[in-house]
Amino acid sequence: MNRRPCPARSLAFGPEAPWSAAITVPARNEAERIVPCLEAARRALQGRGGLVLVVNGSDDATFSHARDWFAATGTAGLLIDLADTPEGGVGAVRRQAVAAAAPRLTDDGVVLTTDADSRVFPDWLDANLSELTQADLICGSVVPDPEEFAQLPLIISQRGAAEGEYVALTLALRQLIDPLAHDSAPCGLGAAGASLAFRMPLYTETGGIPALPGNEDRAFAALAEDRGWRVRYSPTVRVSTSCRLDGRAPGGMADALAQRISDPDPMVDSALEPADQTVQRSRLRRARREGVVQFGPDSLQVARIAKQLAELEHRRMRLSDVERELPRLAAAVRAAQADMERLTA
Repeated sequence: MNRRPCPARSLAFGPEAPWSAAITVPARNEAERIVPCLEAARRALQGRGGLVLVVNGSDDATFSHARDWFAATGTAGLLIDLADTPEGGVGAVRRQAVAAAAPRLTDDGVVLTTDADSRVFPDWLDANLSELTQADLICGSVVPDPEEFAQLPLIISQRGAAEGEYVALTLALRQLIDPLAHDSAPCGLGAAGASLAFRMPLYTETGGIPALPGNEDRAFAALAEDRGWRVRYSPTVRVSTSCRLDGRAPGGMADALAQRISDPDPMVDSALEPADQTVQRSRLRRARREGVVQFGPDSLQVARIAKQLAELEHRRMRLSDVERELPRLAAAVRAAQADMERLTA
């Protein structure tokens, strides 16, 4: 069944001078959180650009709260209201936000994304600008709101311990097999729409953020990496996000937290794989990256490696799988370390 069109209204605020930075935010039924989100973004901007907020499918006061905030603060920005969330979900909304921001940007302007239930740190823009001197797409570190996290059931942190150890080992193994000069100390495995930063040439060349209802952020980072752009996972670019259990996008942090409470054997981060596949995927990723540099992203050589990667089955792991695979992954890290020592001896 076709969805009806999404009527939109748009308001512009502040001066019309070109922006050196644009912070884009999707929001749906975020009346309680939208003002703290916008205020944190304003502090990070320090008058160096503007905000683009796309309210979509909301039946609360998100739009009016945002409108009043823009008017009261004089912050430069665009406020767009969609009667419905478009087909393609949050990914489609992010695309619309970037499209609205692009004409306002300076030639070397930076586009940033965050979420309505998040608050960027005061140095967020400065940290992103610094990191963009070393890479092309910056994926920030998303930390839970400490007050909200403290109110969650203890079982969440208990179940997260093994997964956290597995993430650390996965990162260590990737760095041993496929070390990246532009990302020598990554803070995580997956990009988060709560903190992305890039310039328009990357966005245009990759085709932009995919119009997906979830995981659009990770898909975007994968596209950039596949095309040979430098993707960096930065621990210095920080965003605090909510610990609510009723999220707005499927497969997000809220779903993960809720599953850790209710599911006796919850799913873990989709980026995690069994030890042998982690090794194999890392080797193929290195081969593809080197092929992009040597032959170009559209070459036959790279296409062959991409086909192998696509055919490498990705099975979503549960917590019990992680606990079973932990010793194997630790052994794979030790073996990779030994190989590295032999090569450098």
